[in-house]
Order: sequence, then C-alpha cells, then structure tokens
Amino acid sequence: MGSAIRLTAELVIRTSSIIATLWLTRSLGVTSFGTFLLALSTGLVIAELCDLGLNAIVVPLVVRSRRNLRTIFLMKAVMSLVVVALCAILVPLASTLVGIAAGPLILCTLHFLGAGWIETVGTALRALGRRVDEAVLLLVFRFTLVALVILSPFGAGVDGASRAYALSIGPALFLGALLFRRGVQADDAAGATVSAIVRQAVPMGVNGYLAIISTRVELFLLQIFHGEHVVGLFGGAVRIVESLLTLPTAIAAGALPSVARDVVRGSRGAAQRTFGLVVWIGVPAALGLALCAPAVLVVLGPGFADAATPLRILSAALLLCFSNAALFHLLIAAGDTALVPRLTGLRVAVAAVVGLVLIPSFGATGGAWSFTAAELVLFAALIRRARAHAEIEVARPLGSALLACVPMVLFLWLGRFSLPVSILAGVLLFATAGAAILRRGTEAGGLA
Repeated sequence: MGSAIRLTAELVIRTSSIIATLWLTRSLGVTSFGTFLLALSTGLVIAELCDLGLNAIVVPLVVRSRRNLRTIFLMKAVMSLVVVALCAILVPLASTLVGIAAGPLILCTLHFLGAGWIETVGTALRALGRRVDEAVLLLVFRFTLVALVILSPFGAGVDGASRAYALSIGPALFLGALLFRRGVQADDAAGATVSAIVRQAVPMGVNGYLAIISTRVELFLLQIFHGEHVVGLFGGAVRIVESLLTLPTAIAAGALPSVARDVVRGSRGAAQRTFGLVVWIGVPAALGLALCAPAVLVVLGPGFADAATPLRILSAALLLCFSNAALFHLLIAAGDTALVPRLTGLRVAVAAVVGLVLIPSFGATGGAWSFTAAELVLFAALIRRARAHAEIEVARPLGSALLACVPMVLFLWLGRFSLPVSILAGVLLFATAGAAILRRGTEAGGLA
C-alpha cells in the first residue's frame, strides 16, 4: 500500500513537472528557456551544499531511532545557514562564470534550498510511516509550482518564472511545519552522533552531487561555447528524455527487496526480470522517440524544431538511462554502494572530455553525443560490475524487444500521423507483437 501511494505521488509529480516545463518552453521561447535552465541548474548546484547526502539516510536513521530526527533537522538548519552565508560569494561568482543575471540565480537557489527542506520533511514522514502525509506534502509543493507557472502572476519572462519558483516553496514549508507541530514521540533506542551521521551521509552526498553535475555538464559547456539559445535547444530535448525516467526508477526501486534476497541466495531471477522489463519498456520508448522527434518537439513550442537531431541521438541515451537505473539498483541491493560514486564520477569525466571535443564544433548535436557516450560508458561499467553479483543477460531481452518493435517501427516509418495517433498505434502494435513473442515463455524474452 505504501509503495502504491509513493508511486502514484511520483507519477503525479512527474506529470506536473512535464506540464510546468511545457508551459515554460512555450511561454519563454528557446533563448529565454536556456537562460532559465542555466539559472535552475546553477541554483541546484549551490543549494545541494546544504544536504550532502543527509536526505539519503533519513529513513534508516529515523527507523533506528526517532531521536535522530531532531539531530537531522538541526544539522540541516546549520548547513542551510552556512550555504545562505556562502551565497554572498557563490552567487556573484557563479553569475560571472555562467553568464547569467544574479537575480534569477538567487531566486532559483532559494527554490532549491526550500525544496531540499520539503524533501527532508517528506522523507522523515515516510520513515515515520506517514506516507499519505508525505504524498500530500509533495503534491502541494508541485501543484503550487504549476499553478504559479501557468498563472504567471509575476510575468512571463525569466524574472517572473524565477519568482514563481522561489515562492512555490512557501505553502509546502508551512504545511510541513504543521505536520510536525505535535512533535514526534521519542523511542528507547539511542540516537546516532553527529559524526556518525556525517560518516554515513558523505559518500551518498558525493554521489548525489556528482549525479547533479553529470547531467548538466553539456549545459554549462554549451553556454560557454554557444550561448543561451543552443542551451535552450539542448535543454528542451534533455527535458523530454528526463520526463520518461520515472518508470524505470520506480520499477527498479520496487523490485529492490526481491533482488536483494536473490543476491543473498546466489540467484539472478529477480535481477534478470527487472533488467529485462526495463529494457522491454526502454526499447520501444527510444525507437518511438527517435521516429517521432519532430512531432514531439512541436509540443515544446516554436523554435525547438532545430533540436530534432539532438533528440534522435538522445533517444539512444534514453534506453541506456533505463538500463542504468536497473543496474544501479542491483548494486545497491548487493550492498556494493562504495563503487557508486566512482561510477558516477566516471560518467562526469566522460561527459566533460567528449563534450569539450564535440560541443565547440557541433553545438547541441555534440552535446547529445556527449550525453549518450557518457551513458554508454556507464552502462558498460555497470554491466561488468553487476555480473559479479548476478549474471545479467543483455542480448536476449534487447533482441526480443527489438523484434517486438518491428511492426511499430514500420508503421511510424511509412506513415505520417499526428503524435497522439502515433503513440496509441505504436503502443498497440508493440503490445501485440510482444505478446506473440512472449507466448514462447518469459525466459525466451529475457524476462526470467
């Protein structure tokens, strides 16, 4: 029941994010959207300094002892005050380096500082077994943001969007305080020391920080070499890819307990099933996105049609992102978490090197190749490491899913249909062909 509540909330949140992004791309235009995306990305990098892995360990800490909750909130408050003080230096420096105005950057940083608190409070509520309260808190936050973006009470430009993002945290922060107004009854278990919490949080914080940077390397390089307009084109294409990543993450997270049990037993059934299912979803999504790229970009608004080639390249990255989500969770299930930050660091390094080579000459297309190359190297490293815990087969699910896509690909290749018709027909054709293939058994399809 708890997982269903969380998954439903995640789907609603992701949908609201898509709505907000589409509204911004259509109202701001390519260049202004690029500027706003840079402000958001830079603000997130600064605001993340007040977490550094703390939120990732809230659940186990609170489950062990509710006394840890007070320590967590105090640590979060101290780190937030430190980051706010550092903003006097970091904001002007980042504004100069990235080439964006300080005003929107301050507002976007404020948004992510508040969002970090909302996430921490929500995670604490989940650890206390109050999943409905967590879902309500997150939904209030996202719905407030969408309402402010759509209504545009502060104007339709970058400054107005930044103000909307900054003020969207208010209702959820107030609600979070109300949800904890009665306090939390402490249990008999001893709480952890601050130093012990820091030791647990730092590795996850390093990985989280690298993960944030890894998907934004291309944005910053594009700004350096080509400016906001190209950033907007690439950013619109990347947002489309990111909007599809909730499903594999939810599948992998939901299967985590089963995969962990199988790893202990020396079995690979749950791991292969999870990986196979993610591949079976990722292959048609990637091929469909590649074939329908121009029609998808029309949804973003005028001016984004030039991102068709980068989006087609990123469709390959989409499949790799799907696969990597499942493989990362396999490592977590096996307790092989020490390697996770190093693998994320590898992805950052590849993106930076390939981006520096390709982006100056090829712009957004070079950024798409950089993003895809980084995900490919990460996939190869993850597969190699994951096979130390479970012999994951890649060829069978990939080959079977590609075979099931043949009718869909032919339909989309030969016909010229509206985007809704293409999506509906593609899903039906893939489902029919997939069902025919899986009649031979799930093992033949790489799902067992």
